[in-house]
Amino acid sequence: MEDNLDPVQDNLDPAGETGGGVAVESSDTFSWKGIVGPDLSNSPLLQKFEDGPEGLRKQLESHANLEKMIGQDKVPIPKSPDDVEGWNRLNKALGVPDAAEGYGLPDAELPEGLKGLTFDKQQFADIVHSFKLTPSQAKGLWGAYTKMSMDAYGKALQSTQANMTDVVNRLRGEWGDAYESNVELGQTVINKFSDDKETNDWLTSRLASDPRGVKFLAKIGNQFAENKIGEFQFKRFSLAPDEAIAEINKIRGDINGAYMNASGKHSEEEHQAAVAQVNRLLEVAAKAQG
Repeated sequence: MEDNLDPVQDNLDPAGETGGGVAVESSDTFSWKGIVGPDLSNSPLLQKFEDGPEGLRKQLESHANLEKMIGQDKVPIPKSPDDVEGWNRLNKALGVPDAAEGYGLPDAELPEGLKGLTFDKQQFADIVHSFKLTPSQAKGLWGAYTKMSMDAYGKALQSTQANMTDVVNRLRGEWGDAYESNVELGQTVINKFSDDKETNDWLTSRLASDPRGVKFLAKIGNQFAENKIGEFQFKRFSLAPDEAIAEINKIRGDINGAYMNASGKHSEEEHQAAVAQVNRLLEVAAKAQG
């Protein structure tokens, strides 16, 4: 029997295959909005996505993110500023502590040159808690605040040091080798007449930071060093009651003075002037007794 079957020819063009294959559209002709229909494609939710492969990818990504959010806890937004219960619920969800101490703010780390700077951590915590900041917000603001303060304090110190360097250089140029001794005389004046360390520090910071102040102190110190202070003649026109009593005792205790005039070397006019002075001092002392 003759085999009349023609051999199968493998000459088909794959691009022309119509049975069993899937035709893939190019990105230029792909339209997913045409598949979902006009109702959905015209929805405001889908209008923001492009009608192409990239738009479809972004739409699916947005839907996946929404699915994730649906499974999470939800906190209602407070209805108004007066919605106390709503705000308490929201603050609790955000992690705002019940008390300022709950922030656990770290201590400010001060560089060696800024050890004199202090921060009131508790007061800061009380303030941020009154505004219901979250712990991360409070700690971030605390760090920014302390850094800003330290930077400002450091710049102020640098300015003061630069000013003092200028003062020293100017006085060294004027006084030469006498600079050290003159400064020491000025500081001696402050030490002698300061009631306490706080007053001493205040006078030093005010007077010693300016060449005029240093010169003034040095002149006074020089007067003491040369024992010239006693040469000053100064009349006091007002005294405190205790000072008046001390002055009376001093005058009366000087037997050779014009008041007592035991030696007789003072004239009657000088004696009467001394008596009048004592009477004025007695009036001042009497005022203190009512």
